[in-house]
Amino acid sequence: MVEVDDSIYGCDYSSTGGISETGDILLVEGLPNARQSILNQLLTEKGFYPSIDSEYGSEIYEIFGEDIEDFNLDALEVYITNALFENERVESINRLETYVTVKKKIMVLLDISLVNGTEETINFEL
Repeated sequence: MVEVDDSIYGCDYSSTGGISETGDILLVEGLPNARQSILNQLLTEKGFYPSIDSEYGSEIYEIFGEDIEDFNLDALEVYITNALFENERVESINRLETYVTVKKKIMVLLDISLVNGTEETINFEL
């Protein structure tokens, strides 16, 4: 088995809000930080941080409040694809599926390749 260098994904504060045994904010680094970064970008409304980076985030919030129809899911997939390709950690999208659950929640299933060759699965609900 070949070891993959995931140090290129850096380190950041954990989005979980967790605190370590010493009272410090938890950190995530390497591959967990890449996953967190990608999910944070997708779930942040584009333009939410104009003083830092007006292009950071995604446009998935454009479909909120709309009827859940196939054309809206197609738009959601376009918004997700655009945001993923703006993330420097993402090399390619191997699978992107969206569907509506019986409870009227939107599920997003992603299989992506990262820049170091690692393949990741990220699934989330909207």
